Amino acid sequence: MNEFQIGTEAVADGYLGWIRKVHRATNEILRDRRGEVIVFATQDAAKAAAGEAIVAYLNTPMLRDGVKVEALTKAEAFFKPRSIDSTAGASGKVA
Repeated sequence: MNEFQIGTEAVADGYLGWIRKVHRATNEILRDRRGEVIVFATQDAAKAAAGEAIVAYLNTPMLRDGVKVEALTKAEAFFKPRSIDSTAGASGKVA
C-alpha cells in the first residue's frame, strides 16, 4: 500500500502502463504531453515505460509548497571540506 509500484493493464487496443506513488492510493495511468492516455502495443513496452516514469519521478527535485527543499544545499555548505591553511605549514592543520 505505502510503496512505489508499476504495472500494466490490458485494454482493447493493447496495454496501459501505470505507476503508484507512496502518497497516493490510486494508480496513475501514463499519459502523453497532451494528457491523453498512451496505449502500448505490448505489455513489455508498457512496463518499461512505467519503470522509466517512476524513475523520472523519483529523480525530480524535492518540493515543498512549490519551493525546492534547500536542506541538502545547506547541509553541503555546512560540511564542505575546508581548505588547508597555508600558514599552518607542514602540520596539516585544517583552517
